[in-house]
Amino acid sequence: MFGLPLGVLLGVLLLVACIRVRAIHQRTAMVVVLGDVGRSPRMCYHIASLVRHGWTVYVAGYFDAQLPRYLCTPQVHRVPLWSPPSFFSKLPRAIFVLVAAVKVPMQTLSLWLALVARTPKPAVVLVQTPPAIPTLMVVQCACLLTRSRLFLDWHNLAYTLLALRLGPHSPLVRASETLERLFGRHADVHLFVTQAMLRHMAKRWHLHGAMSVLHDRPPAHFHRLSEVDAKAFFDRVGPALWTGDRGGSALAVTSTSWTPDENMHLLLEAASMYEERACTMPLRSLVIVITGKGPLREIFERTIRQRTQAWKHVRISTAWLSADDYPRLLGAADVGISLHSSSSGLDLPMKVVDMLGCGLRVCALSFACLDELIQPGVNGDVFSDAQGLASCLERLANTPSDALHTPFVGAEPRSWDALWDQVVVPHLPSNT
Repeated sequence: MFGLPLGVLLGVLLLVACIRVRAIHQRTAMVVVLGDVGRSPRMCYHIASLVRHGWTVYVAGYFDAQLPRYLCTPQVHRVPLWSPPSFFSKLPRAIFVLVAAVKVPMQTLSLWLALVARTPKPAVVLVQTPPAIPTLMVVQCACLLTRSRLFLDWHNLAYTLLALRLGPHSPLVRASETLERLFGRHADVHLFVTQAMLRHMAKRWHLHGAMSVLHDRPPAHFHRLSEVDAKAFFDRVGPALWTGDRGGSALAVTSTSWTPDENMHLLLEAASMYEERACTMPLRSLVIVITGKGPLREIFERTIRQRTQAWKHVRISTAWLSADDYPRLLGAADVGISLHSSSSGLDLPMKVVDMLGCGLRVCALSFACLDELIQPGVNGDVFSDAQGLASCLERLANTPSDALHTPFVGAEPRSWDALWDQVVVPHLPSNT
């Protein structure tokens, strides 16, 4: 659908760009996020790792959310991209094609200029995908021109996310898969968040280029808080997270982008079951804090108010925390909850990694490759329905704190820095 007009547009832009023949700037990288950079923690960690190795990094993306403080350095340069108006996401599905006909060419032009005209020619271009359209097409053409090494960081498969909105049999979904496969097949380096994704794509898509798994890892500032630091944190932010005194209630935390691939109503049903059980059993009261922003938040908040008015043992609140306060909340909580269901069955939720880094046991919705992260009975439990989540919360929220919090487990290096150095550094250009 978008191939011909985008091809024509890129052809014109290529001729314009050829006027500007520039030498590659050594130890200069471009990180591309066709989304809000501040809400893309994995890409923020990539940027920090490049800076740690002495690279200058230009970051092309949206900057709605504040960047973490550790990225506020002279080595990190923002390159804002054209951002679609917020009302685009609220328009009915029936006019999706019309919206895309406006949005995709504007994104194409904005990203192309960022890559070939607005910044020094980078030695490395590191791209988050999804989004795949028009990202993959643009960066492939740009890297041919600039001779930059292309790193594709595969977080998921974009066409599977589109299928959640349009249905798996939509012609647009099939077109999206074709374009994603065509422009995502070739790269100097492919990075994947799971072994399952690497195996699937290497076999089905016949990828060209080096392939490595870079599992998500919590950065150093995701850790367990001391009792003193936790008390100071709750004294400061507690009034905004819940009404009244939390007392001895267990604190469960979940994070969401409020999109259809996370069933927040399942959480509400599980909380309702916990409330009923707590009326007849000696269970701790429970406070559930849901963090994040997204299109479905307001609808769910109205549902919460209606359902929980008479509850006495479970309180649910929503919040949007700064990049500095979010790890503190996890570091002071008792239980983590993940409702991530994975549109492809091949990715893993970054939020669970952060929770594990803070020593939380995690109740996680089961899907195909979750065993790469969660070991039931060791660092959490899995569930498949509201009944299972309620039982999981009942077990973990009523476990003594000294037995609840566990260190991060795994055969690979525990820290992001160590794993990044092991997996990514060998692929960086040797002449830099």
